[in-house]
Order: sequence, then structure tokens, then C-alpha cells
Amino acid sequence: MNFLAHLHCSPNQELIRVFNFTGDGFRGNIWKSDATDSMVLGVELHRFIDSFADEHSLSKLAKQSIRPKAGKTAPIALDLLGDYFLHKHWNTMSRLKQTTTSTKIIDFIETCTNEISNNTHLLQGKASTMWPFMKEGNWLINYSSIQGIKNAARGMSRRHPAIAQLTNFFAQLELNDSEYLAAEQWFIDFYPELLAASEDFIHYHPLINK
Repeated sequence: MNFLAHLHCSPNQELIRVFNFTGDGFRGNIWKSDATDSMVLGVELHRFIDSFADEHSLSKLAKQSIRPKAGKTAPIALDLLGDYFLHKHWNTMSRLKQTTTSTKIIDFIETCTNEISNNTHLLQGKASTMWPFMKEGNWLINYSSIQGIKNAARGMSRRHPAIAQLTNFFAQLELNDSEYLAAEQWFIDFYPELLAASEDFIHYHPLINK
């Protein structure tokens, strides 16, 4: 899943949310020897979300549906579309999480932006280098439009030429074409399961129950 979904799947605790956001920057498990509980919970939640999404049968079907045009970039394309559809369906999905039941998405993003900005010293890996550009360019807000997603894909392709096909996929993507509809149905069916699984992961985590 992409940035906005990771943030929304986090519990309403600042440091867990920040470490979930930057979870990709933690490799292996050596870092755990000096880690706080919030760090462990955030990073492990990030890994759980990615694994749950990648291995879910609905995700596999959705990637299969868009792969003829997206090729090997299908997983990345689906991640980006997930954030777009989270914007589009926020009124429904926000009600599935107690802490965002009455929260507008613009307010949720502002809260997350402030939390990350207050803890930039904790960011690791690509999140550390990308965050200044994300904040300045309002990436989390811009995911609300297809054009914003297309711009994000174009930027990723420039930084990583090996995934140039990602730009080509989004250049061809139109509202309500078969790939768009397949991705939207995936999100509608899958995201509630992801939210529930993420809440269970935190609720039953050994650090919560120690």
C-alpha cells in the first residue's frame, strides 16, 4: 500500500504512525536491539500491511487485471491507485475506523503532516529524502486526483528508469476503463479487510499485551 493508506491503517498514536510511514527504511532486525515500543509497533505494522496486501487473493486478481498494460509495475500502480481511491471513498472508509469516523480527509492529512514534520529526525531511508518534497508538493493531497497520481508515477519513473512503464500505464488510464474499474473494485472489497487486519495486528501484538 502507498503512504496515505499506511497512515490511515495506523492507530491514532503519533510515533507509531510516523514509524509506520518510514517503515521501509528499516532493514532486517538489528535495529530492534535499541528500539522503542513505538518504533517496533510502527515498523512491524508497516511490514504487516505490505505483506497482507501483497499476498491477498483480491490484490493478486487486481494486479492480474492491470498487468497487460502495467507489466511488472502492476504492484506499484495498484499502490498509487489505492491512495487515490482512499480519497474517493473516504466518507465510507473513514467510518470503518473509530478514530476517523467524523474526520475529514483534509484534516487527517494535516494531522499526519504535522506529526511527520515534528519527527523528521526519526525518518529512515526513502521517507527521509522524500518527505521534504512530499510536504512541499502536497503529495498526500494530490493523490485525490488522477492527474496527481499520474504526476507521482511520472516522478517515480524519472527517478527509477527501470519502471518507465508505470508512466505509460497511467498515461493510458481513463476514468471507468476496465483497469480503473478493476482497481476500484479491488479497493472497495479489500480495504475494509486491511483496516480490520491492521487493528487486530496492533490489538494482539505482544508489546501491547505485555
